[in-house]
This record gives sequence, structure tokens and C-alpha cells, in this order.
Amino acid sequence: MSQNPLVRKKLRSRFETVKLLESGSSSNTYLLRGSIRKKHPHSLARKTLRNRFEIVKHLGSGGSGDTYLAIDLDLPGRPHCVVKHFQPKDSNPAILPIAKSLFDREAEVLYQLGNDHDQIPRLFAHFNEDGDFYLVQEFIDGHALAQEIVPGQRLSENAVLNLLKEILEVLSFVHQNNIIHRDIKPQNLMRRHSDQKIVLIDFGSIKKIGALGAGLTIAVGTPGYMPSEQAKGKPRLCSDIYALGIIGIQALTGLIPEQLQEDPNTGEVLWRDQAQVSNVLADILDTMVRDRFSQRYQSASEALQALNSNLVLSKSSEDDVIKQNVDNTYSLTYKNFILLLGIGLGVTTSLMVLVLIYTLVNTGTSPPNQPTQLNNFIQKLLEPQLANVNVNGLVRYGVNRATIENP
Repeated sequence: MSQNPLVRKKLRSRFETVKLLESGSSSNTYLLRGSIRKKHPHSLARKTLRNRFEIVKHLGSGGSGDTYLAIDLDLPGRPHCVVKHFQPKDSNPAILPIAKSLFDREAEVLYQLGNDHDQIPRLFAHFNEDGDFYLVQEFIDGHALAQEIVPGQRLSENAVLNLLKEILEVLSFVHQNNIIHRDIKPQNLMRRHSDQKIVLIDFGSIKKIGALGAGLTIAVGTPGYMPSEQAKGKPRLCSDIYALGIIGIQALTGLIPEQLQEDPNTGEVLWRDQAQVSNVLADILDTMVRDRFSQRYQSASEALQALNSNLVLSKSSEDDVIKQNVDNTYSLTYKNFILLLGIGLGVTTSLMVLVLIYTLVNTGTSPPNQPTQLNNFIQKLLEPQLANVNVNGLVRYGVNRATIENP
């Protein structure tokens, strides 16, 4: 078996090609993935491109090359921007055109999508200078979700739900334009500080459906977040759904993708026993990360619809439980009130009966013509009124009140 010269070969210290299909197959498939760069001086430091974009510092290496923070000298306030530098150094005729095509496609997609969606960076410029290729895009002042999804730390179910919904809303817009991102991972999801919204970045690995024809196929992505069909160079919209599902599982379990176990018979991800999660959300995530792409949600819109509908049903069930609990509480309170009322009436009635019996007993045992305590009480109560009535009657018949009161 002949050794293909591209196997394990490094391209510009950024891309590493890995042979995925053996020689002799119907097509050759290679994986372009990022490798870790060693720190070294960058020649673009403090350089000004096109007499407008002044490089400030090196940020890192993205899907299409080195990334720099720059300032725009032409705009008021000299705002920050991001410059991506692609400088081909490998003259291999097979890989370089494809890498350059990915770089140009990123500019095309940013120009197409960035102006129409607030959570996708806008493209400011795309040009060639001194034989090097540059892309200038909007700077997102925020932090990557890698700072929120930390190994060993679990996020709450509610936090993961909100995260999935917001990412799916952005990804739905991308998928509606028939674009596969192909590199959904925490590092490419930024939380913008100004409004706390999620911004999807790094479109250097995207594929437009139908853009690549037959022949050499490039599998682009990050191991752990990349499903099997994407690793074979045949990505679909649901390949992004798989990656997002892995992010959700990672956030719930605190495990990195490499730590997740798989069922040896089905290839499905085993994770539920590592998280505190409802069956509703767990079922959705399981569908997102199915090994067979035909069994997944086929797009971000479909996944978002499933998430929202299931959450509505779950919320409805919770409301029914709450209503039932309220009804039970009300019923119990009403029963307790009736019980207490009955007890109160019983006690009052008993006291009245006792007073009546006591009065009757005293009345029966008193000597004849001897006023009882009850009679004394009534007499004292009515005596002023009776006296007043007698006086008034006599006055009415002409008797002087003074005579009556002082005989």
C-alpha cells in the first residue's frame, strides 16, 4: 500500500491532514484540523494594512489562519476589529486551493449573514496585500463559552436550556441559508458583554450545501464535536446539531467530549447517569447526538421547535401539578375551617346548656318567694327602664314629676 504524502503532514503549522480513507477507495478524504501553535514573534505586530487597519496584538489561530486584534484608523473613535491572516507557505497543489477556498468562503458568508443577523460578526474588508490574504471582521467584545462550560463543573438544567435555545436561534438563521458551520464548539461561541447574547464566530470551516463537487473531500471540524459523517467529509445540517448536543451534555455533566462513554453496540453517547436532568431535556439531547444522522433533528429549526414544544408540554404539566397542589391546599384549608367552626359551635352550645342547667337547678332549689340569682339579674337590668316608664306614665296623667320624685 502506497503512502500518501499528505498523511500527517503539517500545513503552515495550522492545518494537520489526517488520512481517513485508505488509498484505492473511490475518493480521498482528509481532515483539516487545528494544531497547537508554539509562541513565536509575529511579523504583523504594529503593522498597518491598507493604511487603515493597524495590528495591535496576536489573538490566536482560527480555522483559516492567524487572528489579530487591530484598530480601524478610518472610523471615529478608532474602534477595534479582527484581522484574519492567511499566508500560504505550502505549495502542495492539492491542499492549498482548498484552504484558500475555505478562507474566501468565510468572507462570502460573513458578508452574506453578518449584515442580516446581530449575532454573527460583520465583514469589513477582504483583500490581498503583498501576496498575503486578509479578512477584516467585527470585533466581539466578550468571552468564549469555554469560560462558562468548565471541565468538572455542572451547569443547571435551566442554564443549559437557555443556552441551547439561544444558540439554536442563531444557528437556525445559518441553516436557513443552506450553510453548515462545521465547527460548533464552546470556543466559537462568544457571550457579548454589552447584552449577554451569544455570537457565533469563526466561519472558516463552513460549507455551503452543494458547493463542493466530486473529487477530493475535506473533512473539517474539531474531534469530539464532529459526528461520523462529517469525519468522512460528508457533513449535513444535522452535523451542527450533533456538535451542539455534545455541548449541552458537556455542560450538564462537566465532562469533556473525550470523557463521554459510548455504547459499544449502538455507538450512542452514554451520559444520563452523570447529570441531574429531566427526561424531557435528556430525550432531546439524545436525539441531537444520535450516531445515525437520519435519526437526529435535521436542522436547527427542527431542533428548536422540538425544544420549545417539549418545554411547553413540560411547563403545562408543571402548571397542572401546581394547580392540583393549590386545589388540595384550598380543600384542606376549607376542611380545617369547617372542623374548627364545628368545634367552636360545639363548645359554645355546651357552655350555654351548662349555664341553662345551672340556672334551672338554682331556680328549683330556691325557697318560694325567694328571688333567684337570675331574677335578681333581670330585676337589676330592667329596674331603671321600668321606673322611667312609671314616671312618664304618671306625668302623662297630670301628676307633677317633682311630687312623684319628692313626695
